Amino acid sequence: MDMDKTVLIIDDDEQILELLKMFIENNQCLAETAASAEKGLALARKKEYALILLDIMLPDGDGLTVLRNIKKSVSSIPVIMITGGNDITVAEQCLEEGAVDYITKPFDFEYLRTTIIANMLASS
Repeated sequence: MDMDKTVLIIDDDEQILELLKMFIENNQCLAETAASAEKGLALARKKEYALILLDIMLPDGDGLTVLRNIKKSVSSIPVIMITGGNDITVAEQCLEEGAVDYITKPFDFEYLRTTIIANMLASS
């Protein structure tokens, strides 16, 4: 990955945020985190991220609504949705709304690395 690029992770689970942040940084990228839809949207509007990882279920809003708002504000940023295994229908709806991919919990880190790299390269 590329240390000049920053990935925004939006998830309400602190352990997931830390895990993904460590994973991103171990792969030579910068990572910023947001634990709510409101904070994530505010950050996404302020800074140009290389990629956003966005949880579908957030305490202050659903990921689909956040995705729509991100796409209205900064449509060029690729968004990968994070979902629990039972949200596949919603994840597919997110793809129709502009997400580039979705990953399921528990994470397949090799797939995660591959999709992050592919989508960051495609957007640059």
